[in-house]
Amino acid sequence: MKSTAEPFPAGECGSDLNEREKNALDRDGYLVFRDVIGPQWLENLRAAFERAMREGPQTSDKKETGTRHVANLASKDPVFEGVCTSPKVLATARQILKRPFRVSQLSGRDPLPGFGQQGLHIDWYQRSGSEPFSIVTTIWLLDDFTERNGATRLVPGSHLVPTPLPKSMQEPANRHPNQKIITASAGSVLVFNGHVYHSGTRNDSNAPRRVLQCLFLAN
Repeated sequence: MKSTAEPFPAGECGSDLNEREKNALDRDGYLVFRDVIGPQWLENLRAAFERAMREGPQTSDKKETGTRHVANLASKDPVFEGVCTSPKVLATARQILKRPFRVSQLSGRDPLPGFGQQGLHIDWYQRSGSEPFSIVTTIWLLDDFTERNGATRLVPGSHLVPTPLPKSMQEPANRHPNQKIITASAGSVLVFNGHVYHSGTRNDSNAPRRVLQCLFLAN
C-alpha cells in the first residue's frame, strides 16, 4: 500500500471520470460508485473487518456510544490495500483537490442497532470561498445502506457555501431541509468532498452497517 507519508501526484491518479460525473461532483460534492467491490473481495473485507474489531485497538478519539470503531486498518491486513488505491476513487480525489494528496486515515465504523446518529459536520475546517478544498472522504459499504440502518446523510452543494451551518442545525436530532440519505448496495463506494455537511444516521434495523472510511488529505 502507498505510504501515508508519500503523496499521490495531482496528475497521475487516473482519468476515468466522465463529464457527467465531474459536473455532479463539482455541483453536488459527492458521487456513488456501485459494484466497486467484487463478491469475493467483499467477503474478505468483511472477515478482515471483524478480525480487526476483535483484535483492536479501537480508536481513542471517537467515543460514540453503541458504535464499533477500529483504526489503522492499513496495518492490519493486506486485503485493505485496494481501498486506498482504487483508480476511480483516486480520480475523484484529484478532481476535488487538484493538487498532490495522501491517505490520512483508514478506519472502520459500525453503528449498532439503536445508535449511530451524528450531528451534521464537515471533516475539515470551514473554508472561505477562495480557499482550495483540503479533504476527500470515501465510505466503502460492507453492508447495504438503507433508509433504516444508519446510512450516511449529506447536504448536496454545501461544500460551496462559505458560511458555517448554524449550530442548531448541527444538533444530532435536527434534519436539514436539503439533506439526502444515501442508499446503495454493499460493494458500493460513496465519495464526497469532505467540506460537504454530512453525518451518520441512527441504525433502526437489527442488521450491521459496517463501512470502511478512507480519507485523502491535500499536501
